[in-house]
Amino acid sequence: MNTFLLLSLSALVCWASADIRCHSCNKFPVLGCVDRQSCLLDPGHQCLTTNVYLGKMWLYSKHRCGTTMEPCREGTNKTNELTYITTCCNRDSCNSFAPRPSPVLSLSLLIPFAGLGFWLLH
Repeated sequence: MNTFLLLSLSALVCWASADIRCHSCNKFPVLGCVDRQSCLLDPGHQCLTTNVYLGKMWLYSKHRCGTTMEPCREGTNKTNELTYITTCCNRDSCNSFAPRPSPVLSLSLLIPFAGLGFWLLH
């Protein structure tokens, strides 16, 4: 029994001290994530995502690791026209951005529009 508890405690300590990585990129409509990277989270900090809106329209998102100079502060900030909503998390890859669309999906959306364009030109 003592051996089982010792092994469980050791596994928990190793799991808790594992490196946590955050996603880092600037995400825009249509373009998706630009400058996609990952960053290693420093102890005591959190991954963060800031979404920027103009009214109800999403303009862009910024995903990154919190740092001493820019720690994650969850909340909503409003300027005259823009709304910044910041969320924080501290699990591995928790500020994940949506995957890139598959080429098949893009092609299936492009073909009807190309056909419409050819029909309008004739």
